[in-house]
Amino acid sequence: MVLFNVKPLKDVLQVKSEIEKIIARQKRGSEDDLSAFRGEIDELVSALTEFYPEWKKLPALFRVARVKNGGTTDIVAVYRENLLLPDVKHDLDLILNMLNHMRKEKGLPEVKMPLFVQPDEMALARKEGKSDVAPGEIASQMAVVFQKGALMWIGFVFGRDYVLLRG
Repeated sequence: MVLFNVKPLKDVLQVKSEIEKIIARQKRGSEDDLSAFRGEIDELVSALTEFYPEWKKLPALFRVARVKNGGTTDIVAVYRENLLLPDVKHDLDLILNMLNHMRKEKGLPEVKMPLFVQPDEMALARKEGKSDVAPGEIASQMAVVFQKGALMWIGFVFGRDYVLLRG
């Protein structure tokens, strides 16, 4: 019998540290090598400024997107969202199905990779008064999946390319 002594994450610094550990495990030159995106990753991780107590108890998804607006190349806004997921042990396929189900409940169409923020979700959040970020071109984004105090998955999008890393 194997016993796991995993201490739940308690604050933003621990979450950031765990993200850095996962990224550091990626070998240079591998398919998941993120070294070319180090600056973008640092910007995304720095946007993680608040620790949500639910992360210790419930499955959750935290998403952050760096958004350009119009023809400018400058990042004009950072969109953040914390979603609570149904309280069940889940794998990545179940998470994706749950997120598409949540999209359908909001009247939005299914997407191939609902783990990441979609422009229509940003527009809906703004319309509902949950965000002041205007939808625009998403330059980069990060998604972090928590399962009751542990970081299970982390994903990044840079342009049209994405990578998912297991915690």
